[in-house]
Amino acid sequence: MPQPALRILLVCKLADFTLAENILQPLLASGRVGHIHVLRDRPLEGCDSRVSFLTPSRPRCGSLRHLARTRQGIRAVRQEGIDLVIGVLNTPHGWIGRYIAARTGRPYVHVAIAGAREFWVDGKLVERFNLWAFASAAAITVTGSLTRQYLIRKGLKPERVHLMPNLPNAAFAQVPWHDGRRWDVVSLSRIDANKNVEMLIRALALLPAAHRPRVAIGGDGSHLPQVKQLAHETGVEQSIDFLGFVQGVEAKVRLLTQSKVFVSCSRGEGFPVSLLEAMACGCVPVVTAVGDIADVVQTGVNGFLLTTPDSTDELAVYLTRLLHDDALRLRLARAAYAAKEHYSVQRNGERWADVLDGISPHP
Repeated sequence: MPQPALRILLVCKLADFTLAENILQPLLASGRVGHIHVLRDRPLEGCDSRVSFLTPSRPRCGSLRHLARTRQGIRAVRQEGIDLVIGVLNTPHGWIGRYIAARTGRPYVHVAIAGAREFWVDGKLVERFNLWAFASAAAITVTGSLTRQYLIRKGLKPERVHLMPNLPNAAFAQVPWHDGRRWDVVSLSRIDANKNVEMLIRALALLPAAHRPRVAIGGDGSHLPQVKQLAHETGVEQSIDFLGFVQGVEAKVRLLTQSKVFVSCSRGEGFPVSLLEAMACGCVPVVTAVGDIADVVQTGVNGFLLTTPDSTDELAVYLTRLLHDDALRLRLARAAYAAKEHYSVQRNGERWADVLDGISPHP
């Protein structure tokens, strides 16, 4: 006998794309959801009729905003007959969702989309609080196997921790294969301490000047001046096009389809969408083995994993191999391009069906 369609309260912030394609569409594709009430500062245009938004009646700042959101969520649960509460990311929306569920006696599902670092990045004390707060959740979804192993190692029940990888924008699924590419190497991210773009600059400096690749660095952030200064000091600035912030899906597609190798030297990640998007455009990934990245990138199969975020020599070696061996690069690029077949709204909808089938809704 089929289960009744669930009414869900979703507590989140998130960029519009992430909310729509990573959360709302897979939930609706599960076939288990009747309506989703989204507790968010602003609505999202063009949503399915099964989605409505609970936005604040007047703007507030700081902790007052979070208190008002919590009260609004509790009222919605009671007035709208909500069966289940879902919170996305720990701070503060996961905590808010967990509290609303506890106050109203509803099951709670936590969506961790930033990997294990979402739990520990703010220090040991906050890590202990996060693990305590979410250990009793009816289910937790995580972006990959390493995050799942981390939570199980910390004492969470294995049957409650479910894989739910992040998804690239749907436009990347339609990108045709081609190999006429302007840039040898591309980096596309925020430029801050965590993204560690300086490592790419140092690796370029290790390569012979006559054979340095043409590099595109897209993005903006607090470390951009330092990165440019390092490029000047190491003598590689003539090989680099600093493109600034790359806005919009079409601009990202143009940049990635014109690039051969995608480099990420990040010190910490979950399951980065930018990686999947680069692979979907036929870029060979050379990326640090952090977060859940090893779930999608296999060294020598569809890219290369860097041992640590300080593996400058290793990065230089991989760049040299890829840019001097077209047969190797094309083989890995084809395999990287094919990886997108494993990531879709439909597949995550099936995963959500399994999660929701294992939860007893509020009577």
